[in-house]
Amino acid sequence: MSCLLNVLLFVFVGLAKSAHLIDFSNVLHRNLGNVKREVDMARCHPTQPFRCPGDKTICISIQYLCDGASDCPDGYDEDLKLCTAAKRPPVEETANFLKALLANHGPNYLEKLFGAKARDALAPLGGVNNVAVALSESETLDDFGKALHLMRSDLEHLRNVFMAVETGDMSLLKSLGIRDSELADVKFFLDKLVSTGFMD
Repeated sequence: MSCLLNVLLFVFVGLAKSAHLIDFSNVLHRNLGNVKREVDMARCHPTQPFRCPGDKTICISIQYLCDGASDCPDGYDEDLKLCTAAKRPPVEETANFLKALLANHGPNYLEKLFGAKARDALAPLGGVNNVAVALSESETLDDFGKALHLMRSDLEHLRNVFMAVETGDMSLLKSLGIRDSELADVKFFLDKLVSTGFMD
């Protein structure tokens, strides 16, 4: 309330002097900041669960992530990788899916999708978690290829796999040795990526 009185007093004094245009942006941003952020040295409140990186605990509501306005001091809440990941399945879900395929079919199974670098449980690509993070944070398939240093031929193969899934042509997946019992799960997983702009 006192802040509002100060603003009104400032306006009336300014009008009385009719001297200068008033810039409310700092006052409004400071006040909105109190609504949007919670500084708590212990942890974030459930209504503001996203914690900005840094030494100071600054928490913001999920609705302010990727909304075009920076709310974290370093602008992390508008980071392209973060905003892409927000649309994708969680990294843990992706990693668990990849691990399940490897556990059921052997360490070279994902070579069918990602090419020769996917041998030995994705070790040449940095491991399962690294691939899961790249799938989550890479805006497009080309970005994914750059993040993991895929060869052009492997990237084109993966593009063909995604296009087959997008068009509903499961014959390519079958020709890669993906069993009928797995087709639905693989298609479901790849569809999630396609639906979030991975092929754009």
